[in-house]
Amino acid sequence: MNKGLIIVAYLLVVVLFMGCGEKMTEEQLYAQALDYQSKQQWDDVAKTYEKLIKKYPESPKADEHLYNLGMVYANNVKAYDKAIKAWKKLIEQYPQSTRVVNTKFMIGYCYANNMGDLDNARKAYQSFLEEYPNHELAPSVQWELEHLGQDISDIELQLGDEGEQSASK
Repeated sequence: MNKGLIIVAYLLVVVLFMGCGEKMTEEQLYAQALDYQSKQQWDDVAKTYEKLIKKYPESPKADEHLYNLGMVYANNVKAYDKAIKAWKKLIEQYPQSTRVVNTKFMIGYCYANNMGDLDNARKAYQSFLEEYPNHELAPSVQWELEHLGQDISDIELQLGDEGEQSASK
């Protein structure tokens, strides 16, 4: 056999083995996501959570991974559509999750405060209040609804004026 052919065959085998790689466990992928997070490598954090969700959809932590993915997209990557998509997937696929309530709040919050989509924010917040009128987040949701579309500095001025009026009485 020709030496050049042997070298090509050897290189092909090496490339195939490197391409396959070792399959990472859920715990290893999660540790990798946390490592990327500690280094503030947010795109890598998001990609790793995407892998976790794809490879381990039946995991008891799948809802947590989706929630975290949404938070990374919203808070760090600033990909708000992707955040909402992840959170909606959590609600759809894991409706019994303890994270559903916070997720529904975050959807409304993201629409209102990050995307400026007041119609969808209003719908999300109203749906939240209909579904969870006595939840500890309900007052925050109500406040968000009452101040939808207002600039925070305008709200602070209004609150300051109210405080001055109360003090002068």
